[in-house]
Amino acid sequence: MTSLLNPKVYVLTFTAFVMLSSEFIVAGLLPEIATGLHITVGNAGWLITAFALGMGIGAPVIAAFTHRVRMRSLLMAACVALFLGNTIAALTTNFSLLLIGRALGGVGVAIFWTNAALIAAAMSSEQTKSLAVSRVLIGVSIASVVGVPVGKAVSDLWHWEGALILMSGLSAVALLMVIKWIRPPESNASKPAITLLSRLSEIWKKDIVLMLLSSVLIFGGIMSVFSYLATFLIRHTGFPAVQVTMILALYGVADIVGNLMLAKRVPNPLDALFKRLLLILAGSLAAITLLGDEMWILPLAVAAVGGCHAMTGLLMGIDVLRRAGSSAQLIGAVNVTAINLGIMLGALAGGFLIDSIGLKYIGVLGGSFVLLGWIVRTRLRSLPRIS
Repeated sequence: MTSLLNPKVYVLTFTAFVMLSSEFIVAGLLPEIATGLHITVGNAGWLITAFALGMGIGAPVIAAFTHRVRMRSLLMAACVALFLGNTIAALTTNFSLLLIGRALGGVGVAIFWTNAALIAAAMSSEQTKSLAVSRVLIGVSIASVVGVPVGKAVSDLWHWEGALILMSGLSAVALLMVIKWIRPPESNASKPAITLLSRLSEIWKKDIVLMLLSSVLIFGGIMSVFSYLATFLIRHTGFPAVQVTMILALYGVADIVGNLMLAKRVPNPLDALFKRLLLILAGSLAAITLLGDEMWILPLAVAAVGGCHAMTGLLMGIDVLRRAGSSAQLIGAVNVTAINLGIMLGALAGGFLIDSIGLKYIGVLGGSFVLLGWIVRTRLRSLPRIS
């Protein structure tokens, strides 16, 4: 029941909101950044890639060598890294320094996602563990509703650097909240001294490899569209700036609704629903291209993508915990890398498509990636019902 949930979990929800707002906010600012720095939108997309690269490299390295470090210390380090990254990005117009700031912020988010679900579960009763994880993930959805549109609104009223200054301030607030309220039960002293090679061997099991590959493809598909959605809406469909902000908010509202709908009804087992959602997601992404000229229908496709994104992300997080077992921290970290490899792949593929062919086909590109992810997941072993 929701009433049994430890209220301090919502500090992690807020922190997740700040983390993901920091990651995604640039997607809504690419046209302004490209204009301000006198570069193409495709080149500006490297700011998304740099953040994902920081996450992708940081997550497994951190998980591999911090097995016995207190989770609270890691969470505080995550907030510090994000604050520094956002501050550097906000205070420079040098593209190289901007990339460095984004990469450092990505390292902070990597530390957070490597430990957030484990901390939420550790702070919760057995009956509310799945609900606690879903409440952390809903911070992602809120970031889509509030963070990205507000960032774009701040950019429209002030300048794109103003949006990054806002994220720097929120990062500092998240750090203070974590210091004051997050104290998960720690049992580092009792953790066995497992060799790094032994821990890494878990990653190469067939099911884990297929699961990680599906994460790459699914998030590659989502981000090949989401990274350039604001650009698509402005330059291809001709939506005015105010309506673009509203459609981005609609994406986030659908994301929240999808999370809330599924959070208390996670199927057991979850494989069948997961596969159906991927097919719906692939079709919704493709519809953005196919219905791109239908200004009254396109928002429905965007909302469908948002809802499917939330439910897919929640099922993926729970699936990782169930398949990884005692290796959840390391495999969860490698899954963060897989997701961010997908984000990089999606951002690069989308940028290349835009610069070489045009904006119109990003939906088909995204749908194709997700369909490949569905094919990979059909090869996974179905998990038995968990009591």
